[in-house]
Amino acid sequence: MASARSDQLMLWSWIPFAVLGLFLRDPQAVLLGVSAVLALSFSHQVLTLPLVYGDRDTFSSRRLLFVLAPAVLLVGIAVLRFEAFIALTVVAAGWNAFHTVRQRYGMVRIYGRKVGQETPGVEQWLLFVGFFAAVALAASSTALESTLAGGALDLGQAGNNTQLVKILADLRPIALWVAVPLVLLTLGLAWRWWTEEQSRPQNPAKHWYVGSTMLMYAIAPISPMGALLGFVGSHAIEYYLVVARSLRSRTTTKPASNLARLTAAVGPWPPVVGFALVLTVVVYGAMLSTLVDIGAVAALTLGAMHFLFDGIIWRTGRPAMSASAFTGPPSP
Repeated sequence: MASARSDQLMLWSWIPFAVLGLFLRDPQAVLLGVSAVLALSFSHQVLTLPLVYGDRDTFSSRRLLFVLAPAVLLVGIAVLRFEAFIALTVVAAGWNAFHTVRQRYGMVRIYGRKVGQETPGVEQWLLFVGFFAAVALAASSTALESTLAGGALDLGQAGNNTQLVKILADLRPIALWVAVPLVLLTLGLAWRWWTEEQSRPQNPAKHWYVGSTMLMYAIAPISPMGALLGFVGSHAIEYYLVVARSLRSRTTTKPASNLARLTAAVGPWPPVVGFALVLTVVVYGAMLSTLVDIGAVAALTLGAMHFLFDGIIWRTGRPAMSASAFTGPPSP
């Protein structure tokens, strides 16, 4: 166990972002809020780099992949950036959503394994179906259209926002028909999950975490922007906490490694925050300057590396992430 404070933060970190999204009304405020959360999201993605290239065991486990992948991704994304940007954006958003839900499922499995639940239940189905139900509910309400009506996402090209609002309006009747069966299926899966939990060893922390996730999904029809910012922002906060815990664990499991020695000297947070801040400032600075194309390609490439490497490093690197999961309910 790390600390009750960090465990609580992992559970409820989505709430401040959701509250921010709930009160964003002015177009400039919407754009600023979305941009800030996206910058935070990007900052957590670059943390994969030191975990891969700063740990000899992890790097050696997939040496060819870790050497070749950056170049292949860079070339592929550069081509798509200039030839098929809309397709690239859709793929990136979809991959990001899948990756974020998978991280939540990973945390649920850790909580389960802590009390001997070696086989998963229906958690993955519950989390994914609940996510799609939230998306459909958000699309079937008028709340998102109202938020974007002032042109918040024109992004310098008048008409972008208008097109988006029109698409949302056209999709609303379809989204409503899709949302109804998805909500019913989510409720059925939730009941099935709770029934399964009663028949095997229980970890109250797992129940808190699943409940918190479903509550975040539930605000989507009321505040789609709040649910979106909570979903994206909390994912980044969770990853920061996971990386910090992993670095702490290395001081005992791999005391001779470069990361362990650095953590022992200065603690986990200065290098984590410092590294993420520097790369984020450099890449976002490029995107806000005449180097916008280079910055965009760099951001998308680093994001793709994070998505690709993330599942590998937590298996082959063995950062003792599960040791951080608590087995009781959150402390007040």
